[in-house]
Amino acid sequence: MEALKRIGRAPAAVTTLCFATFFIPIQRCDSQGPPRTIPELESRIRSVLERTHTPGISIAVVSRDSVMVRAGLGLADVTSRRPATSETLFRIGSTSKAFTALMVLLLEQDGALRLDDPIRRYVPDLAFNNPWESTDPVRIVNVLEHTAGWDDWSLRVFASNDSTPLTLRQGLDLDPAGRTSRWRPGTRVSYSNWGPPVAASIVERVTHKRFEQLVQDRLFVPIGMTTATYWEPGPDVPAATLYHRDGTTPFPYWHMPGRPSGSINASATDMAAYVRFLLNRGVVNGWHILPAAAIERLELPHSSLTARAGLSVGYGLYLGTFVSHGFMWAGHNGEVPGGLTSVAYRPDAGVGYAFTINSSSGAAQHDIDVLVRGYLTLRALPPAPPPVTAISSRARASTGWYVIDNPRMRRFYFFDRMLGIVRVRADDSAMTFDPVRGGAVRFVPVSGTLFRGPDDPVATLALVDDAADGRPASWELVGYLIPISMRRISPAAAYLTVGLGGAFFLTTAASLLLGVSVLLGGVLRKRRPGEEAWLFVWPLVAAVCVVICFAIAQSSREDAFTRFGKPTVWSIGLFACTTLYAVSSLLGLLTAARSRVAWRRLVRLYAIVAGVINAVAVAYLAWWGVLGWRIWA
Repeated sequence: MEALKRIGRAPAAVTTLCFATFFIPIQRCDSQGPPRTIPELESRIRSVLERTHTPGISIAVVSRDSVMVRAGLGLADVTSRRPATSETLFRIGSTSKAFTALMVLLLEQDGALRLDDPIRRYVPDLAFNNPWESTDPVRIVNVLEHTAGWDDWSLRVFASNDSTPLTLRQGLDLDPAGRTSRWRPGTRVSYSNWGPPVAASIVERVTHKRFEQLVQDRLFVPIGMTTATYWEPGPDVPAATLYHRDGTTPFPYWHMPGRPSGSINASATDMAAYVRFLLNRGVVNGWHILPAAAIERLELPHSSLTARAGLSVGYGLYLGTFVSHGFMWAGHNGEVPGGLTSVAYRPDAGVGYAFTINSSSGAAQHDIDVLVRGYLTLRALPPAPPPVTAISSRARASTGWYVIDNPRMRRFYFFDRMLGIVRVRADDSAMTFDPVRGGAVRFVPVSGTLFRGPDDPVATLALVDDAADGRPASWELVGYLIPISMRRISPAAAYLTVGLGGAFFLTTAASLLLGVSVLLGGVLRKRRPGEEAWLFVWPLVAAVCVVICFAIAQSSREDAFTRFGKPTVWSIGLFACTTLYAVSSLLGLLTAARSRVAWRRLVRLYAIVAGVINAVAVAYLAWWGVLGWRIWA
């Protein structure tokens, strides 16, 4: 089985269909097979750029001792027709995070700190809330491996774009409530952009120097990343303009409120040096910047449940290890509005790549990933997978219904809670995971608690005991770096959730069709609406609110930060629609209950059923704080 598809990257949409995507295999981007030569690789990348309306790319393909590709292809700026070159700076997004971890590892080598130190020791004035601090404090390793249990930045933080720019502390003060541990630190993994600025603040406290300057002096310059910078490039510096998926509408420069999380600008030349530094295990031109053990530590998880369960894939210190087409890779992706980055390398084979596109086209990033990985593994043989064993009695006892339980953003969990339901079954040879959305996937056992996809070279699924956090016999599934944590639920809860979800969508569709038909029929017949008309009107208003909410969300995917991170016509529209949905749903139920229309009993029955289902939806959304949704707050 192919590696499981990566989670959605954009924080505003990270919970949308997040669970289901883990069960969709990465497909080859075409039927031609992998490129066989560098000219063919470049030609096919150009075809991807053209097909996806992506203006340009900065790309480096390297081995330990050579650079195979170091180039810019296409355009850095569409308006001026300025071409991308190997020296053009592109935003590398979350790929920046690894430099925070490297800086911490340098200080650990200096004896200034340890990964297992509690963060409170170094930043006692930092606002965060951990109910388990006395027994399970948030440690440096937890913020580096996303195991602190914190939420990701709120949309209000993502929308911050102060060109001053903010200091690390000013960025951390934007929304301290997001740094609340939702479960015991050192257990589940949940991606959070709060970690890097917290770790960078610790670096500044220890060294009494500015973080960005330390990275420049101790990492960028020694590695050979001579043009890389955390700051907005000046007008005389060749830098790429970032665009929407249409390839023509530019994004403004984003002054990220927590620069260590994703603000680096770098060229193909810079990224070629960076990937070779990783492949050579911390050595550059004979100089040991970091020991090999430190680079290996970057790539492998230690503080999570998955690591303790024995999985060798997953999220390390802002880098990670994953499986793709039967091969083991290390790396990390990155995203800013209008820019996507991939960094991936094979430590055992000594090859790797990095590229950044100046477009938010996920299709372009995916297809280029497939092309480059195909080229670098063209003549390689995948490692032999561990042998299959018998399914243990413990695994068989852990079948049943489960739901995702490590949401990246708690405020969007109401959506995951409905779509993130999966049924786990066991047969004579494999465990089958069958999600509500997507096809079933089989995992074969390699031990009593570890499983792999049929074509995976290592285990990617673990049965864990997280009883201390109320999740005995839970499953941890690693796709692209970040695991999905699953909590067991009763069959009744699963059927009720799926049934009510289906009933909600059917009711919405029926209310639209019937409501419009009745109102249109009345207009055509020139009849004044009678009592029975209101039995259709209120469900119709509720359905229209649902449609508008989905339309706002769908049309705002690329501009979620700016549209939803502050009061705008879009975010206020969500507030108004979720409020009106609640009012119209309750009025519909009240009208149906009080109706005395004796004729057409089916009409009244429809109105009562629609009112009850909408009222249940109102109660569910109210529980999650989505009614009168001030999404910018």
